[in-house]
Amino acid sequence: MELKEALGKLEESKEFKAWNKKTQDTFFSYAMKVIEENQEQPWNFGFYRKSTDKIVAFTIDKEIEKQEEEEIFKQEDTEVKPIQIKEAEMPFWHVLEEVREFTNKKYPNELIKKTIAILQNLEQYGAVWNITFVTHSLNIINTKAGAKDGKILSDKIESIMNLIKK
Repeated sequence: MELKEALGKLEESKEFKAWNKKTQDTFFSYAMKVIEENQEQPWNFGFYRKSTDKIVAFTIDKEIEKQEEEEIFKQEDTEVKPIQIKEAEMPFWHVLEEVREFTNKKYPNELIKKTIAILQNLEQYGAVWNITFVTHSLNIINTKAGAKDGKILSDKIESIMNLIKK
């Protein structure tokens, strides 16, 4: 299911409408898709609540599942910004393909095991796909691509072991 189709399904659901009616101070803050060993996980959409500085996530599958409100993973001084879905002009699967092609050329010896793709609004880039590949050699390749056109904005590779030390 494509991003906009999944978000539309969520917004039309009675679960979301009932929750949204009670929580007017929230906004759409991220979309996430995980793919592991070519097995695609359902879309996950996050809605940020400024008054509590917490997030509520919905999983969109055959059924719509609402998660409990939880702490948001961010640096303390980072402001969470809303996503305007119209800014994500290029379909997700096209962006993912562009990033995979780029990654395969730049890092030809890395075999991708897991993909974590997050659509978010970052201060430095605006609406961006933050795509992380975990490789079989235990490296992490992080690429940021414009949500509008799929243009590669940044990339880096590092060992998972470096993250454990931090």
